[in-house]
Amino acid sequence: MGRIERAPDWILKYKGRIEKGAITVEDILEAENRIRTEPIKISTVTRAINAMNYPITGLRKGKKAETEVKEEKKEEPVKGRAEPGRIERGPSWLQKYRERIEKGTITVEDILEAESRIRVEPIKISTVARAINTAGYPLTGLWRGRKAEAEVEKEKLVEKREEAEIIERGPDWLQKYRERIDKGAITAEDILEAENRIRKVPIKLITVTRAINAMGYPLTGLRRGIKAEAEVKKEKPVEKKEGAEIIERGPGWLQKYRERIEKKTITAEDILEAENKIRAEPIKISSVTRAINTMGYPLTGLRRGEKEEVKKVEKPKKAGMAEVYASSIGKISEATEKRFDAIKKSWEKDLDKSLHNDYFVNILLALAKLVEHGKTLAPAK
Repeated sequence: MGRIERAPDWILKYKGRIEKGAITVEDILEAENRIRTEPIKISTVTRAINAMNYPITGLRKGKKAETEVKEEKKEEPVKGRAEPGRIERGPSWLQKYRERIEKGTITVEDILEAESRIRVEPIKISTVARAINTAGYPLTGLWRGRKAEAEVEKEKLVEKREEAEIIERGPDWLQKYRERIDKGAITAEDILEAENRIRKVPIKLITVTRAINAMGYPLTGLRRGIKAEAEVKKEKPVEKKEGAEIIERGPGWLQKYRERIEKKTITAEDILEAENKIRAEPIKISSVTRAINTMGYPLTGLRRGEKEEVKKVEKPKKAGMAEVYASSIGKISEATEKRFDAIKKSWEKDLDKSLHNDYFVNILLALAKLVEHGKTLAPAK
């Protein structure tokens, strides 16, 4: 796995206690897993602390006392060393850079270049960083071009006030938008633009939506273009058909396309494209087709490439049984078609719902098949 370049925002609230050695890795793990939906591992905490440029020494349960004993213990003087009695931690090849590391006059990259010039097998930058941590030195100020940045970050952290009474879920950078998110006065897109104006590395919309969810807020009304539509839906009275309330079947997100689906002025592919423009996680065409079926509509004429074909078969006004099914079951007389419509209307009245011609024909064909085998849908006496 690659090295974490920057410390994640969630670890920053523990910075003061980490500096004082008043909290352990295990304490942080337990605290985080109490407020997270998805639990993290102890390795995630240790990597986050390393990325903050603090060594793990003394921050593990059961190892603190052992570390204190080692620090108090005086090592025997070693012949040839400049400072007898000094405990030299870290690999032996790093010792020649110790003095410059302490003074901050050498960087991780300088050590990497120097070592790679004299070694047969070059080492990686992560090896140098780990060696410095093992030696007990923080990496703060030991990266090229990051010294000034580290100082700025330090000043920002000093300015932050810890609110002990409020449990702030979600990443720290999102907290400044909390009040406006509560009031619904800001959208995910507004936050994205605001953050990308102040960040060196831009973030994606999915990062913002995940952060809002982690904070415990739903995204309803927090997306551009969806807010107005949601308000219109709230104000719009529920339409009624022949005095009965419409039963809205199918998933909620599909309801906004209901009218166009009924009129067949939209295709499954159009819905897929429209949804994937506004969703954080894209959906598949199969999700759309299943949703349309759940709503109770057939896919006939709702797929691209089929629309023109359906138009050729259907009449301009209302497609009757003869026009739709003449090609598959032969020519149908006008009297048969009238009888078909009359039977279908009686079924619709009994069921209190409308039936599409193709559905009803399939029902009649199934009943005919049962009769052919001497069976009916009526219970046996």
